Amino acid sequence: MEERDFLIIRVLLLFLHSETGSIGCTKIAHTLGEEKYTISRVMTLMEKEGLLNKQRSRYPYLTNFGRREAQKYAERIDIIQKHLIYEGLDGETARRDAFYWAVFSSDETLDMIRNMEESYRIRYEFRERKFFSGASLCSKLRDGSYTFPYLIYREQVKNGSNISMANDGFEHPCTLRVENGAGKIFLQAVDMTAESGQTHQKMSGRVNSMKYFDNGQYLLAEKNGGFLTFPADNIQFQNIGSGSGQIIHGTIGLKMTCTVGLKHMPESVAIFTLLI
Repeated sequence: MEERDFLIIRVLLLFLHSETGSIGCTKIAHTLGEEKYTISRVMTLMEKEGLLNKQRSRYPYLTNFGRREAQKYAERIDIIQKHLIYEGLDGETARRDAFYWAVFSSDETLDMIRNMEESYRIRYEFRERKFFSGASLCSKLRDGSYTFPYLIYREQVKNGSNISMANDGFEHPCTLRVENGAGKIFLQAVDMTAESGQTHQKMSGRVNSMKYFDNGQYLLAEKNGGFLTFPADNIQFQNIGSGSGQIIHGTIGLKMTCTVGLKHMPESVAIFTLLI
């Protein structure tokens, strides 16, 4: 990115935060510590790129496109600044560095930071509640997709471990998609190899059906392409720890079948455990 592109973004933000929506070349130059002729050239370039309307030369203002671009960078800066402060950086350094992170970070990186910030916010939101439902959690989450680590446990310890073989049957992490206050868990099935319950030989297969616990009964989960999905409402959450050591721990009972058949991998109860 060239130096002029940095300057364009800084000018966009000045317009966005202006009380009147308009700001003159002289004031911009003074605020940013730049020469007036430099800002004049930048504003002309912004007009050519459809970011700025200069029909009234003394009262230029952002176009709809310019305002969307300015809001995009303002949101990025806000998210990153909060993240850096939460991680222990002082406010002044966080404000300065957030601008450069906002400019250079990919959309994927911003999504990751946004996911982390929402996790911090939701932990704080529920800090005083020991137990709550997935319905309560999703009602407080902003619409969007979130990725969280999880484990799938078996009910009983076997060979010194209570990790279910189904834990290797899905991609990690899982995805929680929230829309209008309701959430769904998406688990992407993958090939796995495990010991047959009947012959004790290694067999390969894939989870092809799932049931989730709902008020005393197990209901069939949806199949959506390569994903198995179930509502997050019935996940039971518990707060563990406090402050920086706080974890939100959610569990729900699942039953799964595999393509190798029930005689080799019988249907049994597993405990899906989500960590936020």
